[in-house]
Amino acid sequence: MLSAMNDPVTASDTTALDGHVPSLLQPHHGSCAQRLFTPLNIAAYVTWLAVCLAVIDFAELRAGDPREWLGVTALLAFLALFVACAARAVSAGMQRVPWLVAAEGLLVLLAEWSLRGGQTAVLLIIVAGQMVLLWPMRAFVAYMLALNVAIGAMWFERAGSLPPVLLSLLPVLGFQAFAALTGHYAGSRELAREHLARVNAELLATRRLLEESARSGERLKLSRELHDVAGHSLTALKLNLARLARDPALAEREEVRMSATLADELLGQIRQVVSTLRAHDGLDLRAALEALAHPVAGTRIEVDVEDGLRVDDLDQAEALLRCAQEAITNALRHGRASRIVVRLDRNRGVLELAVANDGIAPAKIDAGNGLTGMRERIAALGGTLELVPTPPRGLRVLARLPERTA
Repeated sequence: MLSAMNDPVTASDTTALDGHVPSLLQPHHGSCAQRLFTPLNIAAYVTWLAVCLAVIDFAELRAGDPREWLGVTALLAFLALFVACAARAVSAGMQRVPWLVAAEGLLVLLAEWSLRGGQTAVLLIIVAGQMVLLWPMRAFVAYMLALNVAIGAMWFERAGSLPPVLLSLLPVLGFQAFAALTGHYAGSRELAREHLARVNAELLATRRLLEESARSGERLKLSRELHDVAGHSLTALKLNLARLARDPALAEREEVRMSATLADELLGQIRQVVSTLRAHDGLDLRAALEALAHPVAGTRIEVDVEDGLRVDDLDQAEALLRCAQEAITNALRHGRASRIVVRLDRNRGVLELAVANDGIAPAKIDAGNGLTGMRERIAALGGTLELVPTPPRGLRVLARLPERTA
């Protein structure tokens, strides 16, 4: 019964074309400086500088050779695109990043054609390390193969013989494959880690809901026992003391008057305890919703629950929790939101759950398994579910359930 729902997308979760980019070579969380100067990005900068020093002829550059200047411009443009990709945060949108990395590969070809240094092809290793995280595997292999064929054609034109070209190209291809495989497996591990973190948060939320349900059941049982058993016995005791007080031989006894007073006080205290327990009937969803708001890198999740709000019906509590869970998952996976706000309140006998995010709102919302399951779960309890874009960015999921008593 307490199960999670996932909303499928059309592309693989391991590519940026579906909106998710593993934060490996170019993490998109944290400050701009943190994104720019990760260890792997620093290694890329050093590689770029080493290639520049090896292929640029500074004498030709001072002489104003157009071809030399074209090659230097291509190398600078390559660095600019790499920095732009590395500095881009998730909240800024990632749709253009795969094409920026593809442009880096074309700039490598332009630099090699202009400078004729040979070592420029080393920069394709940087391109491969990025592109494997950003493109579907077949598109990645095809594009990298085309780039290397173009490099080999340039070298063949200069060397005039195929064997030395192959001998020079094979090590470059090997390093590209190594970078691509390292990025692929590390990216898969990062995706698995994020998935496990989400699943762990969902399990914690489920446990909080079950714990709250058990506590609510114990409070209800205890209040009934106090009212039905202790209250009944004390009422009988009061009636018997009242009979004793009417006996002339006992009416003036202090013990009888004191016993009647104590019985009255004890019955009043039990009624007060029962009323206090009854005031806490129902389920408090705050702890369960806060468990869903487990820290996610680059995303702030806020939970706001109306003070004193409790849900009497377990099915309604579970439906609201699962709705919040699915909305948060979709905001992270598809919207790449940097801020998510979860609000739960009561409005004229209607429970209202609103989950708003500042991510990317799709132009058209296609109902996948997750969204369909949310609608069915809410509709089965007589409620409604709305998805409303919030320009300029973001999406708001609003679930309404008519409150009912367990």
